[in-house]
Amino acid sequence: MKSAIRVGTRKSPLAMVQVQEILGALKKIAPGIKTRIMALDTCGDKDKKTPISEMEGTDFFTRELDDALRNRRIDCAVHSAKDLPDVIPDGIVIAAVTAPVDPYDVLVSKGNLKLAELPNKARVGTSSERRKNQLRAYRPDLEIVDIRGTINERLVKLETEGLDAIVIAAAGLVRLGLGPRISERIGMKILKPHPLQGALAVTVRKDDRELKRLFSKLNGKKIASYDSGRKGKPAAKSKGQRPAKRILVTGTSTERFKGMGEIVHHPMIAIKPVTDFRQIDADIRRLEKYDVMMFTSRHAVQFFFQRLLQKRKTARVFEKMSLIAIGKTTARCLAHFGWTATMVPDDESAEGILKMLKEIPLRGKSFLIPRSNLATERLVQGLRRRGARVDAVTVYRNVKTRTRKQDLRQIDEIVFTSPSTVRNFFEKYRNVPERIRMKAIGNVTKACLKEYGKEAEVIPNE
Repeated sequence: MKSAIRVGTRKSPLAMVQVQEILGALKKIAPGIKTRIMALDTCGDKDKKTPISEMEGTDFFTRELDDALRNRRIDCAVHSAKDLPDVIPDGIVIAAVTAPVDPYDVLVSKGNLKLAELPNKARVGTSSERRKNQLRAYRPDLEIVDIRGTINERLVKLETEGLDAIVIAAAGLVRLGLGPRISERIGMKILKPHPLQGALAVTVRKDDRELKRLFSKLNGKKIASYDSGRKGKPAAKSKGQRPAKRILVTGTSTERFKGMGEIVHHPMIAIKPVTDFRQIDADIRRLEKYDVMMFTSRHAVQFFFQRLLQKRKTARVFEKMSLIAIGKTTARCLAHFGWTATMVPDDESAEGILKMLKEIPLRGKSFLIPRSNLATERLVQGLRRRGARVDAVTVYRNVKTRTRKQDLRQIDEIVFTSPSTVRNFFEKYRNVPERIRMKAIGNVTKACLKEYGKEAEVIPNE
């Protein structure tokens, strides 16, 4: 085997997540393998004006990677399977096509409206000719608008280009952790997706028997699972086996809890954008004055960058800043937008950040902290006591959900992801059976549970 396999990919945030998905699966079947990611801009990344409908079936998104593969600058390339050209270039073969993550097309809309609920003559943005034709067949009144760009750029265009909704592949959103933005999974009788939607493909040189054999082990396999926002199905129970524990998860996502048992998703909070952008916009205009940006959740990263991309053409100002992420998930979300966290604490909490900065002089340093409407002041006060200048700006709202009560007699464990989920849960459920075990993400959530007389096992923040 080669000393390190050079893996080619596009540079977009989604492409980088996809290549990590492939590499994660690869290392399970070949644990000692070494890889090196080589990211390239393709014609499709550079040309943001040509409609996708004019390029479907061509090498619009693969040409530069194909050239690098044939010229032996890379050893393999990872693609969204639906981006493959109809004719694979000479000397290149498809070594694997994975099982799709989520094949549906979805609607992301203002007001969380479904496709049938959109107003007459609503403006709907999408890219492919397939989607445009099927949308017109279902709703002839809609004004279909061609949009291009990365997932996040398209979400921004929902706000900046006067659109009522966009139609996009579910797989891209769930891979980027943006599943909560989905307003509706559109039925396949209305929008029949591309047959390879949600699947990944790996191409290699035709003469590379070693890599062909290696990647063929991923062919047709489900290599990753994502929380797509849909209610899970009950776990299958084999004869003679003990039933899986039923675990009720109160946060916005269940992905990290897969494998613990049968998951019952019962979100006690929902994440919403702010309604007044004046303070965010003011801070964005004066970004150059800050020395440090501090992100305390992935939602803060997502909502701040979405607004930033609307108001500024570039985020190059971050090259001169320190970027602090509260934990690995937040750091990964920052990487989706093309930026690397300068510092990540071992203890993924406000206290962990303050401890990490204990030996660093902060007097006179200027911090900007995008956060939720329910954030505590511990971090801000701790930094100010050290002489730092701190601006905290609300970039998203943490709101209470309206969900139907669950039958707690059928639940074995409850996972609380934040103090907000604890308070909202106990407001809805006055009595919780003593036999149910409590688990809390982080010590702050554990302390909140103690206010309600409940002891909990702590799960690390990340």
